[in-house]
Amino acid sequence: MMNITRPVPSHRATACQHPAPRAKACTVLALLALLALPCQRTHSAELAPSTILNYDGNGLEQGFIRYTGKGTLQWSHDTTSYQARLEITALGFKLRTWNSQGALGSQGLQPERFEDTTRSDQKNVRFLRNKGVIAYSAGNPDLPLEADAQDKLSALLQLGARFGANPQRYHAGDRIGFQATDAYSAERWEFHVGASEVLPLAEGDSVSATKLTKEATPEVDQTIEVWLAPALAYLPVRLRITESNGNFVDLLWRKPHRSD
Repeated sequence: MMNITRPVPSHRATACQHPAPRAKACTVLALLALLALPCQRTHSAELAPSTILNYDGNGLEQGFIRYTGKGTLQWSHDTTSYQARLEITALGFKLRTWNSQGALGSQGLQPERFEDTTRSDQKNVRFLRNKGVIAYSAGNPDLPLEADAQDKLSALLQLGARFGANPQRYHAGDRIGFQATDAYSAERWEFHVGASEVLPLAEGDSVSATKLTKEATPEVDQTIEVWLAPALAYLPVRLRITESNGNFVDLLWRKPHRSD
């Protein structure tokens, strides 16, 4: 279970099931469907409705190659399982794709498999709960699997699900910790909850979101910043990942308009 620094009252589960919508990229109907559909709630998590979100992005590679690109987050679930996919493209090429799939439990997402695909390679991670280990295709040794374990993509969605269940529970200065893994190793991730911010979007729009930050560690030299927006059922409205060498990718939600 995720831990924060404040004591929290118990939260009773409610059932709230809905069929997955036919999400269509970049349409006003897709946004309206996301906001109108009811939730699926467990003891400590409220899952955003199935949807597709599109992002405008920019980044830096190899320390000097600047690029602009696009991102797409596909998110779907039923009453027992989920699938998530984040794809980043630039100049017509897929730079990176994350796939996460797994089960839904009383505390939210329980990943079973994670894939990290670049233009030249693919690595996968398996969560072997019957054996209590995380197994890596990269040849790294298995690691003990903790009950709250997440992968790099499901971690972002699990944060949103926890906020969705009880937004008043979290305040600026709180910390949320859980085990998380990339394609090579796992460690204890700790996100610092920041204040609510107003993010400017294209065409003069804006959206309010809460920023959470995971600082780089000796084990994983990445800083992860994610902004969770109530208007998107606490899915990420912005995501920025920065490497210790200065390389980064920065994705900002592209709000659909009637002309899209």
